[in-house]
Amino acid sequence: MTIATLTYFAGRGRAETTRWMLADNEIPFRNVGLTEPEDFEALRASSRLPFNQLPLLEFEALELFQSSAMIRHLARRGDFYGDEDTERTVIDMVAGAVADFAEPALSAPFQPTPAQARANLDAAMRKFGERFEARLADGREHVAGGRLSFADVVLAEATTHYAEIASDILEKNPWLAAHRERVTTDPGIADYLASQQRWPLADANHVISVAKVLRRALPPHFPNPDRFVTV
Repeated sequence: MTIATLTYFAGRGRAETTRWMLADNEIPFRNVGLTEPEDFEALRASSRLPFNQLPLLEFEALELFQSSAMIRHLARRGDFYGDEDTERTVIDMVAGAVADFAEPALSAPFQPTPAQARANLDAAMRKFGERFEARLADGREHVAGGRLSFADVVLAEATTHYAEIASDILEKNPWLAAHRERVTTDPGIADYLASQQRWPLADANHVISVAKVLRRALPPHFPNPDRFVTV
């Protein structure tokens, strides 16, 4: 079987949903984590990044960019995209809401304090939690459609991220917690979560690493925030 290559920074970030989808498809892959600005500059010079953005997924003679496109490509490949057009539209709408819901967890290590990161998570749970719960109430197993779709996978990835930052955050959302448990016990995803391929939860060191690779400023609460900026 062809092994996919996923190039990103040395961490989970916006490539993590693609890793979950690769795992759900049981497609073996290797992570390439950029740690030096020269690595990113060389990749940009290769013209393999049409918009000069990561991640980059190389698989079956394809070079895929933009996380949402990668996820949907893998959803179509693995038949995780519903059974007819109306259902696929619902799946897309729910996945779009999940993308907004996921943002506070992705930005957590960039916040000035853990308290601010937690406040952002709580605000997003107040906004989205009950709405996701309503889609799962009364024991419904899937957030959109009648069987597992990529909307379930990206939602479970987001709620897992939330729970890793704040272990009690799903206590008031039992259907959402049960949904997360179901999806994360999928064989491919469970194997990935238990593997050494999974990057650790992002922290300040990850923020510094990304800023170094991009030669950009750190958030202002970091010491010497312009340390990697070149004129």
